[in-house]
Amino acid sequence: MKKGDVMISKKTIVLAGFILLFASLVIPGVLADNSCLNCHEKLSAFSEKEKELNEVVRIKHLARDIPCSLECHATTLNKIAKSNYEQWTKSKHALFSVTCDKCHGGDPDSDIKENAHIGIARSSESNSTVFFRNVPETCGKCHTNELKEFKNSAHYQKLKALKQAPTCDTCHQPHGFKVLNVSDFHDLCSNCHNPDMRVAPSDAPDKAITALENAQKLKDEIKLADNAIKQAKQQGKDVSLAQKDLDTAASIRDSLPVLWHGFNLPHFEEVIDSGIKSAQQAQLDTGLPLAKPSTPGFGTVLSLTGIIAIFLLLRRR
Repeated sequence: MKKGDVMISKKTIVLAGFILLFASLVIPGVLADNSCLNCHEKLSAFSEKEKELNEVVRIKHLARDIPCSLECHATTLNKIAKSNYEQWTKSKHALFSVTCDKCHGGDPDSDIKENAHIGIARSSESNSTVFFRNVPETCGKCHTNELKEFKNSAHYQKLKALKQAPTCDTCHQPHGFKVLNVSDFHDLCSNCHNPDMRVAPSDAPDKAITALENAQKLKDEIKLADNAIKQAKQQGKDVSLAQKDLDTAASIRDSLPVLWHGFNLPHFEEVIDSGIKSAQQAQLDTGLPLAKPSTPGFGTVLSLTGIIAIFLLLRRR
């Protein structure tokens, strides 16, 4: 590791520490008078339906003389019955003080439940801000660029045509607002895009994975271009043209999260391809040989094989 890399790492750690310190000290004070948080943090982690499941199912098991463990049910339910408040506290919305009322409405300044809930409708009611067809506009109040892209998608058109289609919290989970990993997309997209459902195209999940893998290739090429420019600078070469191409590639990389919400995979791939070409051109502009993303060498593979062999030998003993 180079000295510059160490300095960057230290700065990153200090910045992350400052953000966490700010979140733990300042934000609680700012949100102290928010009645939504004050009330919902005290609510049970189990909804009435989940309580019913825990009690009725156990009673039916016992009536049929089937061994039943409360601990088993509690463990299972705990995985799916975390309170909305607890999910929210671990989200970026919590970090940036995006509280319940921003999505659900109501009056967070009132300590009286009836007043605090004025204007809030159940999520199953079509006039609710979190009714599944209204969710894009609710999220779009802050995420304007994402909404703009989503409105260009077939998903949005089907949603507005009262057909089955995903909405924002289909992917991002309500209250947790998780950003999915690449591995999560295949199972999620396959819920609709599969031969049985006959939602065209049925190969969309595989194409989505390929597109996201190519997005990672773009990031790798940008790193290679950045390293090439640093080396060229050390050799006293003019890197202005290379830096311009690198900036173009980096701008494309930064646009991808928003562009993804249009779910136009062919266009998404075209944009990625143009970014990869810009990053590779940046490397060529430095006058250095075009580098390739690093792969495990023979020595690394041999070492890993040896470690695995030793582990299996000790396990057999």
